Amino acid sequence: MNRPLHRILTVFMALSVNISFIVTQAAALEREVKISVYQGPCKDGAFPANLAVAREVIKEALGKGSDFLALPETFLSGYDSRENMEKGARGMGDPDVQAFIAESAAHGMVVLAGLARRTPEGIYNSVLVIHRGKLLGIYDKVLLTGGDRDNLKFLPGRDVPVFEANGARFAVVICHDSSFPTPALLAKLRGAEILFTPHYNAIDAQRVDAHRHWVRNCHVGLACQMKMIVARANVVVTDSPGKPGYGDSFILSPMGEPLAQAGLFRTGLITATAGPEMFKIPYVWSDLSEVPAWMNRATAEALIQAGGK
Repeated sequence: MNRPLHRILTVFMALSVNISFIVTQAAALEREVKISVYQGPCKDGAFPANLAVAREVIKEALGKGSDFLALPETFLSGYDSRENMEKGARGMGDPDVQAFIAESAAHGMVVLAGLARRTPEGIYNSVLVIHRGKLLGIYDKVLLTGGDRDNLKFLPGRDVPVFEANGARFAVVICHDSSFPTPALLAKLRGAEILFTPHYNAIDAQRVDAHRHWVRNCHVGLACQMKMIVARANVVVTDSPGKPGYGDSFILSPMGEPLAQAGLFRTGLITATAGPEMFKIPYVWSDLSEVPAWMNRATAEALIQAGGK
């Protein structure tokens, strides 16, 4: 079995007995929150240029009064090739990374920034969760694609942490992670009510529309089934005709309805407001606490037995 996935399933198994307690104890949102998502091009391998764009986007989101801002997958580093990704990769001790984190002390907005993160053991596809001049934590992509693993040589993440700031509990999954229910479910069981999903989708032109439909429908399913606000941030790639990056960033309510949409191939910031009422009828009509304990245990056991590569 895929070792990171096995770890997640094992945690799910441990949580399954007390799912009712966990879910009912998790507040929906403490107050209304304003969420922003950026969609636009990434200059692959050009860390300083991407950092400059990120700073401008932060200013724009602050001007809208946003509580959260999500940037696309590996936005600071790039993703189109191993050479460019490694050129744009940075470690947490890098002075520019440290300065970027420290700058957030000037405001209260949470910034979620994608980075190819260098470590002594290798490079992770990461999202830095930054708030008030500090690093709240890091999420590393768990479910790597073949290209992530074999071509880019990313290392897989091993956990799905939940963060808390600005009256909300939230988690991150990256791109291919959102094709599976398990990471989002683990985040939900740990109390997350907002799920951020950064992407870098540059797909061959013959399959791009099918991919767009698949990704959007996966997100609608996660929003409804997990009863979460889901915010997707994707890149735009227009200088590679054979592999366009189409965008289609959005923010969904727990009903799966779009609260804001960026459209296709457009660069810009989208913003939506979400409140505690979105976690109640008529937005949602069920709760995970309704599922009997035996079904939770049986599901966890079946997932582990089903295995994987």
